[in-house]
Amino acid sequence: MDRPSFERLFSACDINRSGVIEYEDFTVVCRELNVPDDEIKTLFNKFGAGADGCINYSKFSSRFQEVSERLDLASFGASPQSQGSPWDEFQSRMDDATGLLSGRLCDQLAELYQAIYSTSEPLLLQQYEGLVDALVSESKERRLESEQVETSFRR
Repeated sequence: MDRPSFERLFSACDINRSGVIEYEDFTVVCRELNVPDDEIKTLFNKFGAGADGCINYSKFSSRFQEVSERLDLASFGASPQSQGSPWDEFQSRMDDATGLLSGRLCDQLAELYQAIYSTSEPLLLQQYEGLVDALVSESKERRLESEQVETSFRR
């Protein structure tokens, strides 16, 4: 992982923007990732908190690789009730409105979504989700217009 990525990740964990990651900050982030409570302290300690009980950027960046190799960090983000893919979860948040799109287009959107999701770039993923939402909304509008024209022709 490159330095800008580590800096973004560190900033995301430094919730109160103190310049270090306190245990409270770390706990909030871990709970969002569905890390079991009994593993949070162990994980925090693996990052080598200093005498002040905080993780500074240097410790975080130097130990992240080691900690992530020892633990399956990706599995923490998977909630037990969500066994589907990230695309499936996104579709369900949209009330499966992506069903309005053609099968091939939907498959391509899903494939690209998975690729973006795996990059761990939340801003890019949010932009993509916004674009898909706009595409679906436009598709709904066109379908409604077509139905209105069809109804008019029938009269």
